[in-house]
Amino acid sequence: MFLKEKRCGTIKGRGCADGRKQRLYKSKEETSSPALSIEALLLSCVIEAYERRCVLTCDIPGAFMQADMDELLHLKLDGTILEILLCMEPFYRQFVTYENGKKVLYAQLDKALYGAMQSALLFWKKLTWYVDDLKLSHVDPEVVEEIFAKLQEEFGKEAPLSVTRGEVHNYLGMRINFSVDGKVQFTMPTLVEEIVAQLPPSMATGPSTTPPANHLFEVNSKAAKLPMQDSDLLHRLTTQLLYLCKSARPDLQTAVAFLTTRVASPDTEEMKKLGRCVQYLRRTAHFPLVLEASCIRNIRWWVDASYVVHPDMTSHTGATMTLGKGSVYSMSTRQKLNMRSSTEAELVGVNDAMSLILWTRHFLEAQGYTVQKNIVYQDNESAILLEKNGRQSSTKRTRHLNVRFFFVTDNVNQGRLSIEYCPTGDMIADYFTKPLQGPPFRKMLKQILNIDDDNIINSLPQECVKDNDIETNRMSQTETSQSRVCQSSSDSPDAVEVDCEAAPMTKVEVKGAVTLHPAKMATFRSYADVVRNKERK
Repeated sequence: MFLKEKRCGTIKGRGCADGRKQRLYKSKEETSSPALSIEALLLSCVIEAYERRCVLTCDIPGAFMQADMDELLHLKLDGTILEILLCMEPFYRQFVTYENGKKVLYAQLDKALYGAMQSALLFWKKLTWYVDDLKLSHVDPEVVEEIFAKLQEEFGKEAPLSVTRGEVHNYLGMRINFSVDGKVQFTMPTLVEEIVAQLPPSMATGPSTTPPANHLFEVNSKAAKLPMQDSDLLHRLTTQLLYLCKSARPDLQTAVAFLTTRVASPDTEEMKKLGRCVQYLRRTAHFPLVLEASCIRNIRWWVDASYVVHPDMTSHTGATMTLGKGSVYSMSTRQKLNMRSSTEAELVGVNDAMSLILWTRHFLEAQGYTVQKNIVYQDNESAILLEKNGRQSSTKRTRHLNVRFFFVTDNVNQGRLSIEYCPTGDMIADYFTKPLQGPPFRKMLKQILNIDDDNIINSLPQECVKDNDIETNRMSQTETSQSRVCQSSSDSPDAVEVDCEAAPMTKVEVKGAVTLHPAKMATFRSYADVVRNKERK
């Protein structure tokens, strides 16, 4: 029996069977049930914000107990749980037997008790949904209430369903906020507090401006291995950070991706890297992930790879996707193969992301949307040629990669995606392949989380700069402020729209703004903004 304190302060009890003995005769096909993916949840929330839907979340109490067991299955009760049962219901004392001098009670399961291997599948067959946490949405609130009433009638006989209406919902550990029109915001304050609280006091000091330091991928073979207690702590925190970065804090993903490769045999250097990541999380605990769609039918991906950055000489893939602003989901993962060039690494990177790229298209089409564009941006033109042309652009040096780039080429030819060039400075996926620092980090962070500059600057400590870097830092801040003035003034009906690519070195006068080079503006404008402006034209 597991006891847990809920957010509201009440204590939740959950009886759990031990299903290990069932593994001897239960196959995976007999027990597996579909589960909600984080990607599907995030995408559905973006659609709900885009369509301004009414959202309702609810929880079915004792969900598995609503389904009947499908076979003869016995449960053995002993120890403390049996004593509690006999204290509450003395009637069962007549069925108690003794084994090795200990009380034992055998019972037959009539319901799909939590812990039995087939319980989740049995409930899914009764209600084709994600276990017991339900999210309903529709543009018409009456439709949502009608569905909820049917659920209440069927599953609320023993106890009423807990329900949340309105703009803020606690769902699967996430706080989902629809209060801003057209946007959805994700935070996980409870998990963040739990992670930060576990960090030892000796590691909870010092500034941390980014989750990883420059030496993230470096491994010191001479570093001392962690004792068992510290190793367990690193493993536990890394697991929690992994769920956090996949759900609401993608800015942690690069650091966490490396830590997941080191949990088997961590050393003191990995513990320091974990400490830096948690210190950054503590300073930015209030950062939300804000998602908004400008057009559901246009999907944009940025895919990149860092060549040979891991100790085993493998490369690292980074990818991120947006429907407008904010990264709906991202990936940061070590490649399985050793590549001989950066072009090959970029090619494998796109292949690593292909399953998500195609799945996203299928998911949106299943929601009734016709996908018009599914664009993959890359900054390596040689890799783009291989992906677009296949064998025509292949040489002896890339012959061994035929299967991978022909798969990409086949999908390009069938119109499922298109490959386009993106300048390296605007490659958002760079964030997920290398430990960025300073202005490049803040620029990418702003686009990934879709938060404003003031929020970032006020949350991070001042970075230490050498004397010869002070003037450069000051000029960068000046250019940023000038860019903001120019962008804000462009909202005026009298403003002149600047095409940064058409006249990169021509001075342009903008009413109410300073005179500056459009090339300087391009430094502080995201590539996604440039693409959106072109589409408006």
